[in-house]
Amino acid sequence: MVYRIRALFIIVAVIITLTSLYWSFRLLSPTPPKLLTMATGPAGSAYEKLGELYKETLAEHGVKVELISSRGAIENLEILKNGQADVGFATLGSPESEGAEELRSLGAMFFEPLWVFSNNSELDAGNVEKIRDLRISIGPPKSRSNSAARTLLSLNGVDPKTVEISEYEPAHAAALLKSSDIDAQFVVSNAISPVISELLRADGISLIDFERADAYMALYPELTKLVVPAGVGSFALNLPPRDTRVLAFTAILAVQEGLHPITQSLFLEAAERIHGDPELFYRAGEFPQARDQLILLSDSAKAYYADGRPLLLRLLPYPVAVLVMQLLTAAIPLIGLVYPMLKAMPSAFHWLMRLQFHRVYTELRAIDRGINDASDDILESNQQRLESLQHRVTTLRVPVTYATKVYALKSHIGGVLQRVVDTRQKRADTP
Repeated sequence: MVYRIRALFIIVAVIITLTSLYWSFRLLSPTPPKLLTMATGPAGSAYEKLGELYKETLAEHGVKVELISSRGAIENLEILKNGQADVGFATLGSPESEGAEELRSLGAMFFEPLWVFSNNSELDAGNVEKIRDLRISIGPPKSRSNSAARTLLSLNGVDPKTVEISEYEPAHAAALLKSSDIDAQFVVSNAISPVISELLRADGISLIDFERADAYMALYPELTKLVVPAGVGSFALNLPPRDTRVLAFTAILAVQEGLHPITQSLFLEAAERIHGDPELFYRAGEFPQARDQLILLSDSAKAYYADGRPLLLRLLPYPVAVLVMQLLTAAIPLIGLVYPMLKAMPSAFHWLMRLQFHRVYTELRAIDRGINDASDDILESNQQRLESLQHRVTTLRVPVTYATKVYALKSHIGGVLQRVVDTRQKRADTP
């Protein structure tokens, strides 16, 4: 009996421990994913190049990143909203981000200017209305450049349906522009894009100046006015020939709301390395920035911008930090549930043992009180019950601390048994 009780306690303890560990790991999610998907952009774009940098940086921590090519920021948002990627580039303040409640932002990463290049001298000083008779490429559908170009044309009274528009990818459109197969190209991209660098230093191709940039910014607060310095494309050819104003979006890194906090911190750490260096439009350390608009800044990002890297990542290498998180998570049920249960086990065991003794004494007292009034048949039955009880108690295996109780119980059973035997004998001797 004792061994069965002990085994029952052990089985219950194991079940509670395993169940607690399962729910702790499921609810607290202590293990960051080792495989992630990242939505980037088309071939030759800054998004593609930056995605490769993130892939290389996270590989240093043993995290594999699979890159998903897309047509640009708008399609990236669709991919993220559909749950087909864990992280991806998007645009700050993008109206397409409406309905993306399950997404969060890791902050602003870099500027993405709207570049308009042309090999036609009539398209100058941002006079977009002169584009009616030109052949233009505005980037693939669902790209930020495609959407921005159509909006820009409409603002200037040009119906996009009346213009010969092509939707080529940036690299292909740049080749067609240099060969004069198209007259102008719209592209939204970071300054590090190979396509932008190529077009800035290409002879015979001009970067269009947005002289009404302030007006566009008044209509669309998410835009920023930037200035491309004269000669930045080519000092030798002085390209562009003068300071040129461009309008810029701000790229963000969007993530799924449930992405592990440690993983978000890894991306932010990578972002500091990748975007922290100076570029054409900003100084060192200006990006990444804690900015949110429509897509809210994640709690992990807020903590990172306020206090830096999480404490575990500051003290330990990434694999060790993950192991410590798992151990701490495993300790929660052990400390909160299992330890109190194990501490209570001796008391529960003693209570069960006392219950067994109580049941025997209850039965023994009932027999003892009814001896004088019991019939011969009942006395015979009670004698058999008492002999059975005596045998059970004799063979009972209990801790040494209960030995005195067992001997006392045996003595009491023997006393009542003797009374039953004497009563039966007395009745048998009486005529």
